[in-house]
Amino acid sequence: MIGFIALVILIVLLCVATLCFGAVNIPFSSVVQALFSPGADVSSNILWNLRIPRMIAAILAGASLAVSGLSLQTVFRNPLAGPFVLGISSGASLGVALALLAGIGFGSVGVLGSAALGALLVTLVVMFAATRFAQTGVLLIVGLLTGYFIDSIVSVLIAGNSSESLRVYVAWGMGSFGRVTLGDVWIFVAAVLVGLVMIGVSLRYLNAALLGDDFAHGLGLNVKRSKICVLLGASLLAGATTAFCGPVAFIGIAVPHLAYLLFKTTNHRVLLPGAALCGVALALLGGLFPASVPLNAVLSLVGVPVILWVLVRGSGSRI
Repeated sequence: MIGFIALVILIVLLCVATLCFGAVNIPFSSVVQALFSPGADVSSNILWNLRIPRMIAAILAGASLAVSGLSLQTVFRNPLAGPFVLGISSGASLGVALALLAGIGFGSVGVLGSAALGALLVTLVVMFAATRFAQTGVLLIVGLLTGYFIDSIVSVLIAGNSSESLRVYVAWGMGSFGRVTLGDVWIFVAAVLVGLVMIGVSLRYLNAALLGDDFAHGLGLNVKRSKICVLLGASLLAGATTAFCGPVAFIGIAVPHLAYLLFKTTNHRVLLPGAALCGVALALLGGLFPASVPLNAVLSLVGVPVILWVLVRGSGSRI
């Protein structure tokens, strides 16, 4: 309980910092006043058009990637699994590239659908590999190779495109929470809620999956249906975040381990909300840096040490 309270307090402080600090600093008293009078002055326009959408995007992206990464690590029983490592984020990137560069779909809904479909296709490839290979190391190699293959396809699409959409795609590929508008937030929220519900209804399976599918079968769980539900939810969360914020690395793979370190439990009824809060805090912290600093560079400062810690810790991991 203390861990949850500390995280909530930290998130509130980071939200206040997100609203107050930026290219133009706004006093806290002016922030409070502007929240109740949208469009009244310059400060109010900055808050409602830039900082509030960016804050909400960071909250949604942090929670989505953390929950998606935790679910994937549990299902595949691999502490290094995550949307980025398994190529799921690359699949979402391919969907966005097709939508932006090849003109398959336009608008937020079209980009979101393309990203979710790309993420789902890669998830199915990884699921197929998981049924053929028992070694988790092989699964990671399959994910990395799939990611490289998809990145090659995206590079070919980029090379053959010189339109305005290319500039948009390059900017999108740098990753940012500042691209979401108030009009897009509701679509982002809806996609995240659907993904969280799909994973939330499978909590019993996630707790049992740590001991293997046979153990889950023994508890009377429908393993196949639960696994598909979790993977679809994880793909939707990763795809929605990639569509709206671009490729965001390290939150999905590093945050579940931070949550485990903080809460010291493998019970997903605690670990899932704990990971979501840790992901939100890390995303808000990364969003505080100036726009000139790439988001993924900031997240790497936390993500790389955590991954190295997992590799060194080895058999002491929760999985």
